[in-house]
Amino acid sequence: MKHNHPDGRNRSTAGVREVDLHLRPGYTGHDAIDRQLARVRGELESAIRSGLREIVFVHGQGSGRLRDEIRQIIAREYPGCIAGDASFARYGYGGATLVVIKKK
Repeated sequence: MKHNHPDGRNRSTAGVREVDLHLRPGYTGHDAIDRQLARVRGELESAIRSGLREIVFVHGQGSGRLRDEIRQIIAREYPGCIAGDASFARYGYGGATLVVIKKK
């Protein structure tokens, strides 16, 4: 798993990257969503290039808007990937999205 550090860095182990999409205070509305979705695209592109098989985006439960946007992007822009709920035990119900990267 990729573990987040207080300074915002992430680490990958066992072929899975974990990305925390929570933002520092000060970002709201469209600015926040745009920033988070740009990070999703960047991290996913990096994971694909690196040959990773799975990536987890931790977005929290909230209203579900970010989760829905992530899944729409995956379905529309990344046909080689499948998105679904990550582990309920680890992230809570609806708290994270697991993306499985299929081999090309």
